[in-house]
Amino acid sequence: MNSRQTALCVFYALIAVAALAGTLGQIKPYLALGVVQGNVHFWQDTLVNAASRFITVDIMFVFVVVWRWMLTEGRRLRMRGYFWYLPASLLIAFSAALPVFMIHREIARSRLSQVEQEDTGTAGAISVLLTTAVALGYTWRAFMVN
Repeated sequence: MNSRQTALCVFYALIAVAALAGTLGQIKPYLALGVVQGNVHFWQDTLVNAASRFITVDIMFVFVVVWRWMLTEGRRLRMRGYFWYLPASLLIAFSAALPVFMIHREIARSRLSQVEQEDTGTAGAISVLLTTAVALGYTWRAFMVN
């Protein structure tokens, strides 16, 4: 792997840690209820108001599209165990499993020729950093609510 790919993997790892911390911080009240009741209450709470319903529906459809892409990429790059990201996404957190998948993908891509490796360029990098800043800001705000 080159230095750009290594930096990208570090970035993805930091995102995975932040996502895991952010999601686990919000799930604590449900853990005490056990697996079944915790899930029942969690999904009931996603229906509480228009905002929670909106974000849940939005994330579910994003997940469907991204999962399809993850399957395609996993096969294309011959990534071992790529199918384990589905249960990880559902049982742990999609926001944490996806960056780990991206690390796995970057390692697999490092075996490709330079021509086969695409790059998003400066504009892509800036857009990712801005989106990350918004996500981190919202995660911080979510912790302040509780």
